[in-house]
Amino acid sequence: MDKGEGVDLICLIDPDSSVRVRILGRNRHGDTPYNDYLDAELVITSTFVSGRLGLCLSPEVMDDWATTLNELSDRQGIRWTVMGDTEIRIEIDRRFSVPRPIVTVDGGESGVSVRVVLDPGDGWVDELREQLGRVRQTWPNEVVTAPRSRDYWQ
Repeated sequence: MDKGEGVDLICLIDPDSSVRVRILGRNRHGDTPYNDYLDAELVITSTFVSGRLGLCLSPEVMDDWATTLNELSDRQGIRWTVMGDTEIRIEIDRRFSVPRPIVTVDGGESGVSVRVVLDPGDGWVDELREQLGRVRQTWPNEVVTAPRSRDYWQ
């Protein structure tokens, strides 16, 4: 794994609670797609609960997060399968002048589910997009796989 403090992929914080997915580094270097995974941790804190979950994110999961951000930009709720059965859902609470995210994390096989209502202020979706950009700049895909030509199989 790369050394360093890591970079936030998701960082939603208000005075009482936070939900963060922090990328810690590349899982291992190499030239196959299975070596291009990122180690991460999901950290949730609130006045009621706190927890931490280790994650390993594939390039496909990172691409799914980029797509999911487009849905959030349209103020739609999203579901993002992070790893295995672990899922992060973000609903939009429109009862306030500035829409607030309600983040639910389902821990899959553990059966643990945590729901946190946040008030990160205006522009939080744009901040998530910037955070994704920083992660991709820090750990660009090392493995590029191109589709094989039609002639390859003949």
